[in-house]
Amino acid sequence: MQISQEQQSELLTVLKIRLQPEDYQTRVKDILKRYQKSAQIPGFRPGHVPAGLIKKQYGQPVLLDELNKLVSESISNYVFEQKLEVIGSPMPKNGLDQQSLEDGNTFEFSYEVGLAPKFSVQIPTGKIPYYLVKVDEKMINDDADDLRRRYGKFSNPEKSEENSILYGEFNELDEAGNVKEGGNKTTTTLSIERIPQANDRKPFIGLAKGDTIDFHPMTVIGNEPEVAAMLRLEKQSPAMQSNYRLTVLTISRIELADLNQEFFDKIYGEGNVTNEEEFRAKIREGILAYFERESDRKMRKDLRNELLNQNNLPLPDDFLKRMLKANAEKPMADSEFDHQYYHLAEDLRWNLMVTKLATDQGFDVTEDELKELARGLVRQQFAQYGYYDIDDAKLEEVSERYLNEDGNRERLDRSIRENKVFAHLKGVVKLDMIELPYQEYVARLQEKTQHELEHHH
Repeated sequence: MQISQEQQSELLTVLKIRLQPEDYQTRVKDILKRYQKSAQIPGFRPGHVPAGLIKKQYGQPVLLDELNKLVSESISNYVFEQKLEVIGSPMPKNGLDQQSLEDGNTFEFSYEVGLAPKFSVQIPTGKIPYYLVKVDEKMINDDADDLRRRYGKFSNPEKSEENSILYGEFNELDEAGNVKEGGNKTTTTLSIERIPQANDRKPFIGLAKGDTIDFHPMTVIGNEPEVAAMLRLEKQSPAMQSNYRLTVLTISRIELADLNQEFFDKIYGEGNVTNEEEFRAKIREGILAYFERESDRKMRKDLRNELLNQNNLPLPDDFLKRMLKANAEKPMADSEFDHQYYHLAEDLRWNLMVTKLATDQGFDVTEDELKELARGLVRQQFAQYGYYDIDDAKLEEVSERYLNEDGNRERLDRSIRENKVFAHLKGVVKLDMIELPYQEYVARLQEKTQHELEHHH
C-alpha cells in the first residue's frame, strides 16, 4: 500500500492511496473461505459449495467492502501518524465508481482533506459585562418562609386563612352559572397564597368545610401552566376559560417552623448556624450561589461571541460547503444552506479555539471526571421519574453504559474541557460587574445580543 500527500493550500490537502493486489487479496480470500463454509446454496451440501461459485456470487461485493475498509484505515492511520489536524470528513475525488472493480487490479484513490488553520487565540482586552442580582430583604424573607414552610407542621383550622390550602371538588359551570353536564370535574388543591392579588384572595378567606365558591381560575390565578395542572387540563382546552364551583372538602394550613436550633441544624448541619442573623446570611449566600450560575451562563454567551468576533479563523470554506451538500439528506434552498453553513463554521471555529486554549493551558480530561459527570447525568435522569435513591452498583452500571453509547464520551469530554477553559477565561478577562434588581437582572439575562438577532433564528 502506498499513500502520499499533495498540499493544495494551507487549509486543503489531497491524499492519494494506491492499493496493489497483495494489499487486499488475502483479506478477500479469507472472507470468501468463511462464506464457503456457511453458504447454503440449493444443490450443494453446506461447506461443499465450489469456491468458484462463491467467488462468482460474492466476490465483487466482498472486494468492494474490503477496498473501502482499507482506504478508510489507511487515511485514519496516515492522519494519526502525520499528526494532521483535520476538519470535516475526507471527500473522494477519485473513487471506485471511476475504476474497473476486478480482482487483481491496482486501485488508486484520491481524497480531499480539510485542515485546521494555525493560530493563537486573541483574548478580548475590553470588559465583558458580568451581571449580578441585587439580593433584597424580600428575596431573603421569601426563601426563609419557604424553608420554614418545608419544615413546618400541618394543621386543620375550622375556617380558611390567607395561608391556608383548600382541598375540594372543582366543577365546571355553564354560562347560566350551573354545573355543566359532562363538564370538567376534578378534586384537587388550591393554595390561597398562590392568588396574586389581595382583592382576589378575600373571597377565599373565612370558608369552612362544605362551603362553595364560584370563580374563574384563569382570571383569579392568571398562571396558565399552574391552572392547567390544578384543573388537570391541556392548556388549549376550552374548559380552561370556564367558571368553576369549588366545594371545600378539607382546609389545611402549614404552621411555619420556629427559628430555633433544631430547625437550623436540620438545614445546615449541627452547630453551623446558631441564630437568625446567621440563618439569613446563609440564605443570602445560597441566593447568590444560585444566581452565579445564571450570571456565568450569560457571561459565557457574551464571551463566546466576543471571542468569535475577535478571532475570525480561516476555514476551508469551499471544501466544507461541498462536504455539507454531499451529506445533505435533501436539496436545500440557498438561504437555508447559507444559514446552516454559517452555524457549522461558527461551531467549528469555536471548537478549534476551545481545543487550542485547553492544549495551551494543559487542561486534560481524566477518566474519573468523565465517570463523575456521567453519574451526575444519570442521577438527573432517574430523578425526573421520581427515583432519588439509586443503588451504587446500579448507578455504576447505567453510567458506564451511558458513557460508552455513541458520541456520549466525546460530548462529555468536550463539555468538561469547555468548562475548564471558561473557568480559566473568567479569571483572565476583565469583567464589568453590574449589580441589578431582580426584574432588571432577569430581563438582561434574557435579552438577545445583536449576534443572535442576526444569525440565530
